[in-house]
Amino acid sequence: MSQIFAPRVTEAFDVVVVGGGLAGVCAALAAARSGARTAMVQNRPVFGGNSSSEVRVPPIGAGCHNPYGVESGIIHEIVLEDRARNHDRVSTGLINSNWDMVLYDAVRTQENLVYFLNTNVDEVLVADRRITAVRGSQLGCETRWEIPGAMFVDASGDGVVGFGAGAKWRIGQEAAAEYNESFAPAEPWSHTLGSSLHFRARDIGRPAPFTPPSWAIRYDAPDALPRHDHRQFDGGYWWIEIGWPYDTITQNETLRDELLRHVLGVWDHIKNHCPDTRDKARNWALDWVGMVPAKRESRRFVGAYVLNQNDLQQRTLFDDRVAYGGWLIDDHTKEGILAPAKEPSFNGVWHELFHVAVYPVPLRSLYVADPENLFLAGRIVSASRLAFNSLRVQQTMAVLGQAAGTAAAFCAREKHVPARLGAADVQAIQQLLLKADAYVPHVANTDPADLARRATITATSEAPWTCRPAAQGLDLKDPAAQIVPVGSAGLNRLAIHVANTGTAAATLKAALIETQDIWDVAALQTLDAAGATAATMTAEIGPGASDWVEFACPAGLKPRQLYWLVLQPCPGVTWHYSDPTLPGLCAARRKRDHWWFAPGAYTEFRTLTLRPDRDPRAWAPDNVVSGVTRPETWTNLWVSDPAVGLPQDLTLDWTTPQTLSCVHLTFDTNLGRTNFATPGLFRAPECIRDYTLAAETAPGHWTPLVSVTGNYQRKRVHAFAPVTTQHLRLRITATNGADSARVYEIRVY
Repeated sequence: MSQIFAPRVTEAFDVVVVGGGLAGVCAALAAARSGARTAMVQNRPVFGGNSSSEVRVPPIGAGCHNPYGVESGIIHEIVLEDRARNHDRVSTGLINSNWDMVLYDAVRTQENLVYFLNTNVDEVLVADRRITAVRGSQLGCETRWEIPGAMFVDASGDGVVGFGAGAKWRIGQEAAAEYNESFAPAEPWSHTLGSSLHFRARDIGRPAPFTPPSWAIRYDAPDALPRHDHRQFDGGYWWIEIGWPYDTITQNETLRDELLRHVLGVWDHIKNHCPDTRDKARNWALDWVGMVPAKRESRRFVGAYVLNQNDLQQRTLFDDRVAYGGWLIDDHTKEGILAPAKEPSFNGVWHELFHVAVYPVPLRSLYVADPENLFLAGRIVSASRLAFNSLRVQQTMAVLGQAAGTAAAFCAREKHVPARLGAADVQAIQQLLLKADAYVPHVANTDPADLARRATITATSEAPWTCRPAAQGLDLKDPAAQIVPVGSAGLNRLAIHVANTGTAAATLKAALIETQDIWDVAALQTLDAAGATAATMTAEIGPGASDWVEFACPAGLKPRQLYWLVLQPCPGVTWHYSDPTLPGLCAARRKRDHWWFAPGAYTEFRTLTLRPDRDPRAWAPDNVVSGVTRPETWTNLWVSDPAVGLPQDLTLDWTTPQTLSCVHLTFDTNLGRTNFATPGLFRAPECIRDYTLAAETAPGHWTPLVSVTGNYQRKRVHAFAPVTTQHLRLRITATNGADSARVYEIRVY
């Protein structure tokens, strides 16, 4: 028997990543940027996995449900690049090849990274509890590769490396007793979330009749899809989903064929049978239909720690935390579209009950015990199924990938295996992630080499506290709350802007509650249905009035601390939103006995009006060395005075001369705005566009170091010839639209 595929063996890599979805791409880029010689093996012709133009699932994450929860790091860099280059908005079915090219460009231009597209790994070599190599065939080249490595990251989606190496895995839902999870059923089950196929349609400007093929499912009744919103039909629907009774791994081809029957049946319903859409869709034609199912769930591996529902809801601060999530615990109806009369998700329950605030993910959930050199990334990480239902979205999987790739490179360099990492090693990995703009909850920059931490920070201006009422607000038929920063000067009185539509005066009752961070809705959940608490404050608003009302604050408020200002229900009164949104802060409301952020998911989160009697200096210059690059326990952002305009300077001063050769800058791209809220060819208006760096090398003489125009990225790193100075200046001359300069962090090396 002749061998068609010629065997070839590569040189050994430090890190081998199998899988080229967003988790794999971020793992590979992270490892390569950490100095590891890295290989990435992808079984398809493009990168991006479910987000690619082959499948077209838009990448979502924690920021859809949590203000300032948008994933930063490598995935944010990629998303910002796509938004600046791509003419299409972000929605299901609308992803195009511009996104593919952004990913391809990032991989192709990365030093230390070799990629193998169209290469399907089907063999794993193991010796002495360690993976030594993977083998796979590269279609089109008739080549069978053997790729050896020191560390491996399985980001393949189905866990082909872990499965081939004999790592422990499971499929399906655990019983409640296994992890004491309140959302789990009494008995386990083996079925999984389903897979979906998407489509894209276009208005061609003239009638476009559609006749479904004979094998398409018929949805002829006018109300055939009563619980499946299809009023917008330019892209596909996540709810065209089928899993049970099929196996999402071994019956993937069968699932594709079955899903195609439903995609074309749904399109036939839209075009020919639905009274709400058939006239509107008259000139619309299918432009693309997917042939690669978007798989949500298959294997999950049992790692050193299994993250579970309780960890998510309690926001457990693991010592080895390296990433985070924040999508809701999102389970789908077992039958998917095979049961069109059911809600496709959260059938019969309120989805607000399944929201989770930003929570940490431990490194122990990203590796297995055996084989000892295998890291996990993407949907196969070590989690109960309920925790997986939150972790499984693509931007969250991407930050898990960045963490796994960074840790794998660290282990390869230090000749460690993950299970033997000590506390100091984990802390070093955390600091590497922060330096690369990843967010690790409640871990701050402590890099001793960062000279900025020893500098005095000054600025030409600082945004004062200003707050104007918007026309809209929250109706106080239910309790509402707003984060309040208390500065070093304290707080005696606090005003809010409200409108009373009633014919009698209304008494507002409020309280201040200390928070762990801006996502601490758990502090609000302890209140009763009226939002009541012992330490109340009161204010009056007259009938028909729309005005500021003032509360006297209790004594003993802590400086540089965030509090929730909670208002009890007061029917007929509206608490106005602020205009503009106050940077780094957020609001919440109680709905169906559950607190969550306002105004709701997939939007830019807003803030409610506040007017403290003492400016908390929430946006002071020294925020740029707080060690945290997003709002958390404080705003952590410098904002210049918008009334002064640009240019604005931020200056670092040292008491003794320092030799500098590299500066890291982290700008504001509004982590409270998701990619869904951006049009095509978008650049965050808050982001600094044009700036210079200069050092004073003689009294009054500033030597230019860096000059940048046209920036739209959040994280910029600038290396230059070493210079000795006591004064470094960042001068901002333009933004992408905002009227103030905004900086989260400056690092100097």
